[in-house]
Order: sequence, then C-alpha cells, then structure tokens
Amino acid sequence: MKRNHLFTSITLASVVTLATAPAASAASFLSPLQALKASWSYEGDTGPEFWGDLDEAFAACSNGKEQSPINLFYDREQTPKWNWAFSYSEAAFSVENNGHTIQANVENEDAGGLEINGEAYQLTQFHFHTPSEHTIEETSFPMELHLVHANHAGDLAVLGVLMEMGNDHEGIEAVWEVMPEEEGTAEYSISLDPSLFLPESVTAYQYDGSLTTPPCSEGVKWTVLNDTISISATQLDAFRDIYPQNYRPVQELGDREIGFHYQAPTR
Repeated sequence: MKRNHLFTSITLASVVTLATAPAASAASFLSPLQALKASWSYEGDTGPEFWGDLDEAFAACSNGKEQSPINLFYDREQTPKWNWAFSYSEAAFSVENNGHTIQANVENEDAGGLEINGEAYQLTQFHFHTPSEHTIEETSFPMELHLVHANHAGDLAVLGVLMEMGNDHEGIEAVWEVMPEEEGTAEYSISLDPSLFLPESVTAYQYDGSLTTPPCSEGVKWTVLNDTISISATQLDAFRDIYPQNYRPVQELGDREIGFHYQAPTR
C-alpha cells in the first residue's frame, strides 16, 4: 500500500557511526533454550522496561545509544545512508514457535538477500511482531515483518516491512498453515520466495540500530520500507491467538540520522 511523500532529488551521503554497545551478529540471536534461561518477555517484570536488568548480557537494552525500534519520519533534507538492493529466490524454510514469535528459518538453501554498498547479506530468517515495532510519524501498524540478513563476518542487516489491514496475504498464509501453536518446530517445511513480502515500491528509511530483542546488540543496519503490505483480520487474529502482543516500544533516536532512499516501483 502506497504512502505518499513529496520527493526531492537525493544523493548518497556517506555516514560512519561507531557503536557504543556490543555489535550485533548472527550469533547475537538467542536460541529457544537460551531465551528460556533468560526468561525475558513482553510484559510484567520481565518486559522491555526491565530487559537490561535481567542479565548482564542484556546491558545494551538499558544503556545502549543506538537502540531499535524508533519512530521514523521524512523530511526533504534526508539522503540515503547506503545504497541497497534485494535479490531473493524461492527456498525451503522451517517454521518455529520460539516462545517469543513465529519465525521461519532458511534451511540448507540460498534464499538470496540484500546488497548494501556492494556487500552481500544473506537472508537467514524472518519473523513477526504485533503491533509494529517501528512507527512512521508516530503511527503504529497492526504487524511488522523482520527479514534478518548476515554478511560473511556475521554483521546483521534487517529489512522491516509494515502491514496494514486488507486482504489475505499469500506469503503469510503459507507460514500460518504450519505455524505451531506451542513452542517447537513445525513438522513440515514450507517453500516460498521472500520477495512475496515486499510491496511494489521499496522506498525506505535507513538508520543504524540494534536488535529489538535481548541482548539488544547494536551495529544493525536497518532498512524499513515506507510502503506496506496487507494482512487480513483473520490472519492477524490467528497470530494474536498465540502472541497477543510481542513488540518493543520505540526508543530514543538520540543524535542518529535517519536516511531516506527513494526507489521507483519495480513491478
């Protein structure tokens, strides 16, 4: 779904930011067993407000300077923070309920990924949050998809896709058909092309941030699309029957800059 802005011509600005908290990597994601031991959640005494106090490994959740998610906004002075492109291909995914969300993990295939400033980041997994973690102009959305990518060094780049209420979504339906209601991995894998989750226009906000779950490690390159995809009420309710809400509230922007990368519709 299209979100309209008045665009001006933009040029690439080189921005280098030094992270003050431990950098995120593919190894930063906790396994279900580790998550169980850590006992973090989205509510009560183990909710986002207290993550930094639960384990010294989660210190960045409280004292990090480049935390995610944030409120995104557009102005005419914004320029891209990096050049980027995507190239996905159909692949097999295992679908798991990891105790915090529904997550689809790339199996032993190449699902493609992102290219950022000429460097390849391969897709490793995608997962869902409701309501959205990022907001645009302080507006929240019913759901947000995070496609998580890693380069050869293990550095992370996440592509965020916001959702609005509408028709059934083909990609979501494929995941929902096998998603476990309890913790564990689905008996059957699914095969899909991740580009199903992208809107027609991939104009995007860009910023340096962190994981949105413990340990909240920083050094993550975030690209959040301006346009949305649809999710039906039935599909949203099916997820919320398992996870009524699993989002981290927006964090302070601080002195970070938000880039804006305009790209004309490609299909």
